[in-house]
Amino acid sequence: MNHLVENVDHVQLPVQDIPQAVEWYNKVLGLEVMTVYDHAAWLKFNSGPVLMLHRSTKNERTFWLAEDGFPMPSFMFITRQIERLHDTLQDNEVHIRQYEDHGFGWVIKFVDPFGNELGAYQPKDQPS
Repeated sequence: MNHLVENVDHVQLPVQDIPQAVEWYNKVLGLEVMTVYDHAAWLKFNSGPVLMLHRSTKNERTFWLAEDGFPMPSFMFITRQIERLHDTLQDNEVHIRQYEDHGFGWVIKFVDPFGNELGAYQPKDQPS
């Protein structure tokens, strides 16, 4: 099939403070810092798209609401270390909205320091 778009290159999140955001995403989630400017920064996962943090002073954040009003992340990370991620988030006093087995795998939903709703899951077929 001839697709007009090939894949996701990067995901953008609004943040109010680039240095603080870069430090948080590097320290808490372990993303590798690629490039940092005053208005934006790029961080790298082990594989897949790049995360772009874009400075916004408009107090914007990324999320949407489920039918029951629960704030949902726009995208999910994948992890092979859900328990370690949970512990790291707790150690860094990150607001965790949900941490539970959803049948297909363990899911954790949490909020970054700028109000962006984030989530990660570990599929059942991947050991901790």
